[in-house]
Amino acid sequence: MLWGSFSWAALGPVVVVEQTMKAANYLNIIADQLRPYMAFVFPTGNGIFQQDNAPCHKARIVLEWFEENTDEFHLMSWPPNSLDLNPMEQAHLGCHGEAVQSSNTTMYEYLDFA
Repeated sequence: MLWGSFSWAALGPVVVVEQTMKAANYLNIIADQLRPYMAFVFPTGNGIFQQDNAPCHKARIVLEWFEENTDEFHLMSWPPNSLDLNPMEQAHLGCHGEAVQSSNTTMYEYLDFA
């Protein structure tokens, strides 16, 4: 699995996640990858971070971390069952609008092609 971020100003880091994404793994990524990226792109602390309602995103330790760091950036409230609002979902589409087929192509091969 890949974790990534982007904004109107710059592409953010992409992290290869080789295990199931648990709250502790996700917390490490947002602390080590997202925080410096947001500080670079939004130095005045006016950035808004968007994530969906995946279990690791809604874990208590993750939400507490965001509460402790609200002076650096804000967490957008996410309505349930709203995948169509998630811009990362568009990353799963091919150049011609076709979904990446998982049967014969791995995400790594797809990204290498793109």
